[in-house]
Amino acid sequence: MGRTIQILSVLLLTWAYAQAQISSNTNSITETTETADSTETTETTEYGPINMVVDQLSNMAVNISDQTSTQLQANIERTLANILDDLEALTANAMAEMSIAIDDTNQVLLGNPKCNAAWNLQDFTLNVTDELRGCTEQLSNMIATYRAEGQQALAKVQSLVQQMAQLPIVCQSQQMGVALAPMGISFDNSNTCFLRGIAVINQGLAEAMHNASMLLVRMRRLAQDEMARSQQCSDALVAQVTEYLRVQRANCS
Repeated sequence: MGRTIQILSVLLLTWAYAQAQISSNTNSITETTETADSTETTETTEYGPINMVVDQLSNMAVNISDQTSTQLQANIERTLANILDDLEALTANAMAEMSIAIDDTNQVLLGNPKCNAAWNLQDFTLNVTDELRGCTEQLSNMIATYRAEGQQALAKVQSLVQQMAQLPIVCQSQQMGVALAPMGISFDNSNTCFLRGIAVINQGLAEAMHNASMLLVRMRRLAQDEMARSQQCSDALVAQVTEYLRVQRANCS
């Protein structure tokens, strides 16, 4: 993120320097109409060097910001995938360990129906699965919350990148004052509008990326803590179930 801000700062300085150096070279067409009483002069500015510099800097800034947005999306998705993989592994390992004891007990009880006439393999397995789900419920809820917050953070960054891409057009529009008023931007002309606009957007992008980074750090830490709690709950459940089934088999021998 620091690299992005540094590059955008250099772009702004480059643009300011270019504006000072070539502003006097902007091409213009002057039309003069003479009448008996006065001379009317109309000046129209063409697409000149400054416009080209603005477009080039805008494209460079958008490309850098878009790459940052892509990296953020990849980090969010990778973090989610890692948490989900850990959750699936925890559940699969617990069920695999209990399944051995469940199958052994089922064979014993089916061979001796009088030992436990109320035994039902399907019902028992469903009950165990529900209890195991309870061990990971908070972790599952945390994943859902993180996914939603991650999407919001990514949408904020992508929105700022889109604003940056549209800034040259907005600054040349007659409605630019209305469009940029919520951003607190004032300007003398379209070039000043671009300079101030990209500075404001860049600041917003830096804040959005910082918040997204803090979200990643927070969720990774919370995921580790919650995974440890889920593992502890799962281990206790496995021990409880296997001991119960051991007693059932012992009573039937």
